[in-house]
Amino acid sequence: MDLTKDRKKLMELYRPGMEEFTLVEVPELPFAVIDGQGSPDHDAGAKAIKYLFTAIYPIRREARERMGKALIEPPLEMLYWADDMCDLAAGNKENWKWRAMITLPVWADGNMFANAVAQAKKQMDEVANSLRMESFSEGRCAQIMHVGRAQAIPALLERLYTQFLPQNNLEPDGAYHEIYLDDWNRTAPERRKLILRQPVRPGR
Repeated sequence: MDLTKDRKKLMELYRPGMEEFTLVEVPELPFAVIDGQGSPDHDAGAKAIKYLFTAIYPIRREARERMGKALIEPPLEMLYWADDMCDLAAGNKENWKWRAMITLPVWADGNMFANAVAQAKKQMDEVANSLRMESFSEGRCAQIMHVGRAQAIPALLERLYTQFLPQNNLEPDGAYHEIYLDDWNRTAPERRKLILRQPVRPGR
């Protein structure tokens, strides 16, 4: 799906309400992704995310040239999972596995991505072997917008997994997903906007 041409779907995916969890159908979208494990707050996480942004910079630059003022810069997105999924709600980040992702334009093909990565390698000290282009489809998801400090997220997840999903006869079906709508290095903690998203399936 080309979200630049379907603003209604774009708003549905990236502007959910803040009061209640809602259900949304997430279509297949192309991403640049890079994997890691352990706390993403550590240096390894910051380095991986920096590499990801550096790698796709030529594609973002071309998107700005093609679209001009109509361009909406795609945000950083993170998938989180663990061998014991209870570690997610408990915030035990050392046991997490994660994937940093940024959506790509539908016209970005494999050759364009490979050329962008080749340019990035000249600027970075290390090469991330897991960096790749991948189409990703989540399907039906529960999501909510959170504005404020990250310390409030565990309570929202507890509400999602113990109240909203059971009440709607749903269960998790895939990695927990966060979408960061602000640059956290430039936004005060109390003003940060974050989407919490969880793929779901009917309960058994």
